[in-house]
Amino acid sequence: MFTILITGANRGLGVEFVRQHAADGWEVLATSRQPEKSDALKQLASQHPKVVLHRLDVTDAESVKGLADKLKGKPIDVLLHSAGIYPREGQHIGEIDYDGWHKAMETNLFGVLRVTEALLENVAASPRKQIAAISTSLSSLRGVQGGSVAQAGTSYQYRSSKTALNMALSILAKGLEPRGIRVGLLDPGWVKTDMGGAHAPLSPRESIAGMRRVLAGNPMEISGKFLGHDGMPRPW
Repeated sequence: MFTILITGANRGLGVEFVRQHAADGWEVLATSRQPEKSDALKQLASQHPKVVLHRLDVTDAESVKGLADKLKGKPIDVLLHSAGIYPREGQHIGEIDYDGWHKAMETNLFGVLRVTEALLENVAASPRKQIAAISTSLSSLRGVQGGSVAQAGTSYQYRSSKTALNMALSILAKGLEPRGIRVGLLDPGWVKTDMGGAHAPLSPRESIAGMRRVLAGNPMEISGKFLGHDGMPRPW
């Protein structure tokens, strides 16, 4: 059975990824900043002996190094970047919160690359050799150009951090191709989470089940692509 490491595993999409992989018998390395404060994670770990909780702050280089040292030599088939933040304040021109923007980039972009660098050899040592990150359709440049003025004029921090993530992982996919390591981007859709809100049409269970079907495909065929939970390509 395969091993998956999930960042941001304490809530929302992350904890549902843990739940579904654990139910299928995967070894799950579930990471979050404070795993001991997540009742859902603790319950899953008590129910599934292959779920192991690890402390990780993707914005903290020492925290990332500490986890990498702990996992040295352990193959990781799928490195799944689910950790992300959506700043709620300072989203309109004239009142932009630059500190919030910096935090969004630290988590949504730099954190992904920081963890990937630290655990790259773990992925390379595995049979599946797969890296994936949660992006969003809101990252699409084409979507901004085709959207309404109201839609285009908000969410500078979140959307730009995910657009940058798309570019970084596209470069990474090309760079790691000679080593047989595959890198993909996933759009979960509009999901009922703390970030997505109660009016979203998708449940976490539905979104994660769809993304898992995408990831279960041939890694060579999805590497370097931006795909939705429905398996369809998303516009860049």
